[in-house]
Amino acid sequence: MKGNIANNSVSIEKIIGRHLREKRLKRGFTLAEVASKIGLSYQQIQKYEQAISKISAGALYRLSVLYGVGVEKFFDGLDGMSLSPSGTTVSIFENSVGKKIINLLLVEDNPGDETITRRALNSFGNLNILCVHDGDQILEVLRYKTLCPDFPRPDLIFLDIYIPRRDGIAVLKEIKRDREIQDIPVIILTNNTRTDLMAEAYKNGASGYICKSFDFATFRDNLTDCIKYWSSAVILPSVARSL
Repeated sequence: MKGNIANNSVSIEKIIGRHLREKRLKRGFTLAEVASKIGLSYQQIQKYEQAISKISAGALYRLSVLYGVGVEKFFDGLDGMSLSPSGTTVSIFENSVGKKIINLLLVEDNPGDETITRRALNSFGNLNILCVHDGDQILEVLRYKTLCPDFPRPDLIFLDIYIPRRDGIAVLKEIKRDREIQDIPVIILTNNTRTDLMAEAYKNGASGYICKSFDFATFRDNLTDCIKYWSSAVILPSVARSL
């Protein structure tokens, strides 16, 4: 994503870098020790801390485990964000009076895109968001409850296509083959505008396909329209199950 979103990513990298350095120093690790423990060079760790290099979701996750904190801690201080101190990648927004909480599972491996997506959804007071970062993690949440077991069954899934371990289309197929979770609406959220990929997603049971706009306002409006549709205009499968 570019434009306004790209401008926000600069501050994101600086904030992440500052927290990485603070947490490393607090634990008493040298750059070389951190690099050895997570399998990277100390120069790369230094680049992350100095915001010279954009950190991958995988590296950020390994660092969060090493430092004993949740991934969301690296985003603390980002203007406009509300992140949970619970030690997981859960962000719980204040509930609007009289509205049902919508449990949203976001599958996104890019920390910058995750932050922008959270920001775009920040106007909703009835969202409970859990973000996971690869194809195996989403299945752990949905099938086995071994990752974030306290997170409720999702009402809605936002799924990026290009994620590690299993791509989004493969994950979509797995979800739609499983009778226990196949009724959860899955919205593809991606930069890819290929029509054949869109057709494949819909063929395999996607409930929607949203392209990440280069303009933040457009991206925000697309996401909020989608949430409004599923929370107000129609009855969610999770609600229908309880009637």
